[in-house]
This record gives sequence, C-alpha cells and structure tokens, in this order.
Amino acid sequence: MQVSALTSKDLSIGYQRRKSAKIVAEAINISLHKGKLTCLMGANGIGKSTLIKTLTGVLAPLSGSVVLGDKDIRNHSPIDMAKSISVLLTERPASGFMTVRDLINLGRFPYTNWRDNFNDSDTLAVEDAIKNIGLTKAADAPISELSDGNLQKAIIGRALAQDTDIIILDEPTIHLDVNNKTVIIKLLQKLCHEHNKSILMSTHDLELTMTYADRLWLFSENNLFEGLPEDLYLDGRLNKVFHEVNKDQNQNALAGDSLQIEGEDKLVALVRQAIIKGMHTAKFESNQRVKVSQIESQIQIVFMQETYSSIEDFLLALSSQQD
Repeated sequence: MQVSALTSKDLSIGYQRRKSAKIVAEAINISLHKGKLTCLMGANGIGKSTLIKTLTGVLAPLSGSVVLGDKDIRNHSPIDMAKSISVLLTERPASGFMTVRDLINLGRFPYTNWRDNFNDSDTLAVEDAIKNIGLTKAADAPISELSDGNLQKAIIGRALAQDTDIIILDEPTIHLDVNNKTVIIKLLQKLCHEHNKSILMSTHDLELTMTYADRLWLFSENNLFEGLPEDLYLDGRLNKVFHEVNKDQNQNALAGDSLQIEGEDKLVALVRQAIIKGMHTAKFESNQRVKVSQIESQIQIVFMQETYSSIEDFLLALSSQQD
C-alpha cells in the first residue's frame, strides 16, 4: 500500500499580481510517497521551481491546497514546517570559512532556534549525518576545500541533521560529473529505502531517473503526470515531453539481471529494472515466470495467472504477497 507524505489537491500554482494572477499550472493532484525517491522532470521554464516553492510553502497556492500530515501547510507554523520538510536549493553556501560540521550544524536550527545550545541529541544527529554521508574524515575541513561532490554530500548532511521525513532538492546533481551524480543519487535512494525518507528531486537527467527513481512526476505544458518512470516511458508520455530521447542513453539506463521474464527486449528490460529497484518492498522468486507484452500504448503483464495493466500494479501485487 502506498502511503503519502505530502499531497496536493486541485492545486493551481503561479504568481499573484496586484489585479490578476499569472497561472503556471493548475488542477495538480499528486502525492509524494513515503520511502520513495521521486524525480521531477520537465522542460526548462515549465514551472518545476514554482511547484517546489508552492509545495514547501514559500509561495501560496493560487487555489487548491497542499496537505502535510492531516492539514493544509498554511496551517503549519514555520517551525513545524522546518521540522517536517528540508529544502535544498542549488545555491552554494555563502561562507567558505565554514567547516563541514558547521554547515551540518545548521540543520538543527528548528530545535535550537539558532542559539548555540546544542544538547546531546543535537550532537548525535549531526554526527550521524556526517557518518551517513561518508564525510567523517573531512568533518572539520573548510567547505571551500571540498570537491563539488563532497560539498553536495555536506549539503544533504545538513538536511539529515534537520531530521525531517521529507527532503526536497532542486537540481542536486546539476554541476556534478557522472561519477558524483551516481554517488549522490545512490545516497538519496538509500535514505528513502533504508531510512524511510520521502525525497523529491528535480532533474534533467533521464538516465539517472530511469535507473534510480521509484516514481516520476512529469511536467508537460498541460498536465503533471505521476507514476513509475517505466510506465510513463511505455505509454509514450515521456517521449511527448522530451521529443528527442537518446536511445543509447536509455539502453544504458536499463538494468540487467537473470529474472525469468519473457517478451520483447525493451519491455523485459523495463520490467526487470522496476523489479530490481522494488526489491526492498517486493519479493520475486527467480524460478517464477513473467510474460510481458504491449498493444499500442497498453502494457500487459501476466504473472501467476493474473494480468496487470501497468508495472506499478504488478509491483504492488508482489509487495502485497509479503503482507
């Protein structure tokens, strides 16, 4: 069963002007699922940052609502919001004289109110964050001396020290090389799967999304779709948003394994990849067979005499077997 950490209801986003409003997108109904890594993709200027600002309370909805827990975010105090959602933007920290530990200490501001009155729980949260991001040896190094990859780890460490269930990141891998992009997104995936964090990250990297994301929010001119990346690829909506898709890149994004899946190579690779990513929630016995086919944009998965019309429904069925 999917559990939502954050939900929008008939949400319209944009900017309020004196006598009118500039609507960026409307009728948005989406859910950020607990324990899932969700990627937000769409063309430049389509409204991804506006959506993030609205979901985190920086911008007020033009209409509709954003629900955190059991109430509208507008009914949460700033401190309550800071204890629930960490927001990481693309700007680098201003002070290069700050150490890694100093930066991560800032994550405790909802609990210390910016005063230097750390207690044992604050110290433990910071040290755990440093350990989880793998920067123990660099904890006292100035952030000005860090590589781009390690700096991004330290920024994520600040969010971990903030100890929120939800982490939202705007283009966290944009300035990183291929290796560091992989390191960062694997870290985010681990935080979701092992620490039950709910993470939303905006990105333009299709390969990382196809390989590591549990869910995809796909921004088009008229809609915001959500679902498994594989399902949005198969039904053609991904290609409608990104008109030119590098086939070689997509093939590199498809995971390989020895699971017994029968069907067209492309379909088999997509289903296999989704199963591998979903292993933390669904058990799959390698001696069981899956048959996958597609008629036009409709996928059909046959498993143990049951038929499923999406990869997500198939994975949910596998997961329910363990309940």
